[in-house]
Amino acid sequence: MRRTLAALLLALPFAVLAAPKVTHIDPPKHVLFVGNSFSYYNDSLHGHLRQLVLASDPAHARDYVFKSMTISGAYLVEHSGGLPYVLASRHWDLVVLQGQSTEPMASDPKRSERFRETARGFEGLIRASGARAAFFMTWAYQGKPEMTPLLAQGYESIGNELDDLVVPVGLAFQRSLEKRPSLILHFKDHMHPSPAGTYLAACTFFAALYGATPVGNPYVADLDPELARYLQGIAWDTVQSYYGAAR
Repeated sequence: MRRTLAALLLALPFAVLAAPKVTHIDPPKHVLFVGNSFSYYNDSLHGHLRQLVLASDPAHARDYVFKSMTISGAYLVEHSGGLPYVLASRHWDLVVLQGQSTEPMASDPKRSERFRETARGFEGLIRASGARAAFFMTWAYQGKPEMTPLLAQGYESIGNELDDLVVPVGLAFQRSLEKRPSLILHFKDHMHPSPAGTYLAACTFFAALYGATPVGNPYVADLDPELARYLQGIAWDTVQSYYGAAR
């Protein structure tokens, strides 16, 4: 029964999800990631995104700043004390918000509502600082694909409410699982990303934030070039499919 449910969820088209209201933003130069170990694993997602961006625009390398503010295992609310200070530390163009791996899911109403309330408050602080907010849609645990639509709905709901971009990393993981079930994108704990998973997330952010394909980007994060190109294509296809013609 569990296997049948998983197969049905994996077969769901992206169209069953709410259409994202925001499908593009001005390409950011100064980007802050706020989250937990899902963001900092494997030498940090922001570092890999930076390398992809610099490889695509080497002439303006000094213009870009990518940093992260992370706490191991943190729920979004745990950044309440530090975020105002980091926002004031410099001008940011974009602040990416990532919740704990299950807290946006409506299956836990208490935690999901706390996530939404925190996101609303943070979004107000971010806007007041002159930046925009975006949401990092995270992935399902390995072997639990039923988490994917729940996470997608949680992030889409708050992103659409606040008119913010949602970056569909979780859907990129799902797309890869459909195409190459044998490719493991998780660490051995079945939750955190493998190096390939972090690279896929970085490519998805590159495609979503900059509106350009990562396919052919020379930065491959020490992965096999064929694998890197496959992940680049998954990221681009996911972003194109998710944002649709409006992009």
